[in-house]
Amino acid sequence: MSNLAVTNDLFFERTGMEPGRVEKLVGEALSGMDDGELFLEYSQSESVALDDGRIKSASFDTTQGFGL
Repeated sequence: MSNLAVTNDLFFERTGMEPGRVEKLVGEALSGMDDGELFLEYSQSESVALDDGRIKSASFDTTQGFGL
């Protein structure tokens, strides 16, 4: 799967957002700006803590979003 296909899956198909609507909103938000930053983020993490060979805690976290 290409990087673009992965991005489209994460930010559009899974969330129900429409690419055309997002493009229009971002275009309106960035109009008239001299410079700025736009980023998309998707991150997963998991951790397991052991104490004397036993699982003390475990966690799994997913965060996603974008910023202007």
